Formats: sequence, structure tokens, C-alpha cells
Amino acid sequence: MASGARQSVTQQLAVEMANTAAEDIPEPALAAIKRLFIDHLGIAYMGAAFVGKPLHDYAVALGGAPEARLIGSGVSVPAELAAAINSQMCRATDFEETGPGTHIGPLCVHTALAVGQREHASGAEVLTAAALGYLLCARFHFSRLKGWPRTSATQHRVTAAAITARLKGFDAASLARALSLAWELPPRTHQPSAPFGKKRISPIASISGLGAPLFNARLGVQAAVLVGHGFESVLDEIDQHLSDYDVDVLLSQPPPYHWIDGEMELKPWVSSRHCQCGLQALDNLIRRLRIDAAAVSAIRLHLSNMYTARQGWLFEPAPDNYWEAIYSTQWAAAMILQKIPAGPKWVTPERLADPLSRRLAAMVEIIEDPAASRAYWGTDGVSLAAARGQHGANWLDIAGTVEVEIDGQVYSERCTMRETFGSPGMDLTESMVEGKFLEATAPVLPRDRARALLALARSVEDIVDISTLAAAM
Repeated sequence: MASGARQSVTQQLAVEMANTAAEDIPEPALAAIKRLFIDHLGIAYMGAAFVGKPLHDYAVALGGAPEARLIGSGVSVPAELAAAINSQMCRATDFEETGPGTHIGPLCVHTALAVGQREHASGAEVLTAAALGYLLCARFHFSRLKGWPRTSATQHRVTAAAITARLKGFDAASLARALSLAWELPPRTHQPSAPFGKKRISPIASISGLGAPLFNARLGVQAAVLVGHGFESVLDEIDQHLSDYDVDVLLSQPPPYHWIDGEMELKPWVSSRHCQCGLQALDNLIRRLRIDAAAVSAIRLHLSNMYTARQGWLFEPAPDNYWEAIYSTQWAAAMILQKIPAGPKWVTPERLADPLSRRLAAMVEIIEDPAASRAYWGTDGVSLAAARGQHGANWLDIAGTVEVEIDGQVYSERCTMRETFGSPGMDLTESMVEGKFLEATAPVLPRDRARALLALARSVEDIVDISTLAAAM
């Protein structure tokens, strides 16, 4: 490029991704990414226990260089496979963070962890790459003017390519090529004309292509590796799609790190994120009144219509398998009523057959709260909660109300997203993060090994080679 020539948007993003040092990232943002790292390391074990076997068998059958470990089995496979499969197992729990960036957390954490092992990167380098990748996806998310969710899978692939290129030490020019190639790669996201119905749930955990890291992580890693071997991609591909974005927001300077530490949403419960205001209200109520689940005769949850008619798989009063249970709002309420710790204990075959659990889930009535629906959905059918930055919706004021009836007496509680754990300003506490980690890893790791792994993860920034942590997995 000639001296003084204006850099493209693709190049400007690449310069920042390549040149930002770990010490340039504010401590609150790094702390948030570290919390995400611990959380998503743990819940990947839950995914491994319930859906991991065919994914592990697939990776072993493909073979290849032993570069990074699969969570749950400890088998070493090529980094692109470890990134894809570990991300997918994490995503396939409905226990992962939700934004900003449409469920990008699993891909960020497990791509950085897998490629970090391949490159023998330090823990600090892994955290930095994950933070910059998360921020890049958040910037796409908040700057998007149109095209949601069509472009989300593309942005996930670009994020994986950026993380990989960063850990491989690419200069800005090569990193820009990796971003461009990742944007070109298939598949293009398809938005269905109608949502999935009840009892019809994709094991890819994909809604219109969102959150399918089995493909997006692998393709993003491939894009960076191809460029590293001299593949000549087209230049500045992101610039061909700028009509979908507010470029000033996309290139916001200084980098808006508050989108990491101020916007990231971890989950206290297995279920869709925006029903959790109602679940928080239920948890608050039963703890305050010490309610005995067996005494309950009726339960009513007032939520947005996302949980009634719009997306049927979130409305399942009688789940028969793992997939139906992790998305069922009624099942989550039944588990909270019984004070069962969130995680694998919610979805075992024994729990799904438990008469009290099934009775409680069946009695949960979900009623539309019109105010919550208006707050959630835009007039164009785009979720204001998902696209909150561009439409001006104050999604933290979306509320859920619960009514519990016992012996003819009705007790109620209301909670907004602002008051729900995992929301901005209501981070999960350290004890909640630890409890979630230990519950999620329990089907695979003995408690002493889980605690040892947790101790390593808590000091990940001090690890010289991330493979040290991988060996403990």
C-alpha cells in the first residue's frame, strides 16, 4: 500500500487485532474473559458427558496431528478439530453465555485454548486472543444495521480466524487476509421462514446458523492456517459488506472494552437467557418463603411471547430427552422449585423420568406478558434483546413475573433482567462460578481433579505454556 494511502476497514480491524498488547486491555475486561474461560471450560464437560461421544469418535476417525486435547476424553487431535468439537460441546448445553455476539463465548474460549496448545502459547496470550476475538464479534454485533441473523455465522468464522491468526503471530497484513478468507467461506446462513416446533430441535444447537461452532470454529481456524501457508485470499472482503454496518461503531476508538466487562452474560441456569428473569423471580420467591415443591398446586410464569408461541422448542412441558430438557422453560422452573443445582443433574435419564419433576413441569403455565413482548420484539420481527444496541431498547427492563399457588394462596414475585444474575451489573459471584464449574464437570471428573483444574484455570494468566492446563483436562 502506498505511503499515506487510507487503510481499509478490514485492514484497520486487523491492525488492532495484531498489535494490541495484553497490557492494553483493561483489567475489568480481562477479568471478565477469565471468568468466561473458567465457566466455559467447565460446561464443556457437561456437553462431553451427554453429547460428546459421536463428536469424539468422529475426530478420532479423521485422525491427524495430536495438537490439542478433546475435553472429556483427553484424546489429542488437530487444533481445528479440538476447537470445533470443544466449542460445540460447550454450546450444546444451553448453559453458555449469550452475548453480545450471539453465543460467541464457546467459540472464543475453545478456539483460543485449542490453537494455544498448538502454538504453545502462554495463558496470558490465550486470554488476550480470546478477549480480542470476543470484542471483535461484539463490535460487529453492535454496529450491525441489517442482516441479522444472516451474517452472524460469518462473524463467528471471522472471530475464529482472528483468534487463530493472533496466536500464530500474524502481522497485520496476513491477519487481514485471514479475516477476508473467513468471510468468504461457506456455509452462508439460512434464516428459516418458520421457527422450529416443539419436539423438533437441532442437535447442532443452531438457530438460523447461530452458535454452530462445530463448523464456524473449524472454518475460521482453517482460514488462518491457509493464509499462513501462503494462500492468496481476496483483499478487504469485509469492506464489500459495509452497508450492513455502522462503520463508526465498528471502528470505535478507543476499543470499547466495556462490551466485554459491561455486556457479557453468563447463565446461572440451563435455559434460554431471556426467560431467566422469570426464573430468578421464582428462585427469589422459593428461597424467601422456603417453599416445598411438593406442596405447590399451580405455577404461572409471565414472560415475553418468545416463550409461548414464537419459538416452540422453548415451550416444552414434558421433555423426554436431553435436548428437549435443556431448552424447556417449564423444566427449568421445575428444577428450581426443587432446588436442584443447575447442570447435569437437571438432564439425566433418571431426572427426566422422575414423577415429581414431570408433575411440576407439566403444571407450569406460561402466559404472555405484553409489556415484555413489546420490549423484546421490534416491529420488523428482529429481537430487540439480541440487537439491543442499534434499536435503543432497554432490554435490562424486560421483566418476568412468577405466581406460585399453595393451599389456595397465591404468592408472586417480579424480576427484571437488570436484577437477574449474569446480566451486566449482576455478575455471577465467585461462589456461583465455582459451584457451576464443579457441577458441570462432575459427570467426567472426580471432585478432587475438578478442584485442581479449577485452581489452574484461576491462575491461567500465569501459565507459561497453556498445554500445562490442557494436561490437567
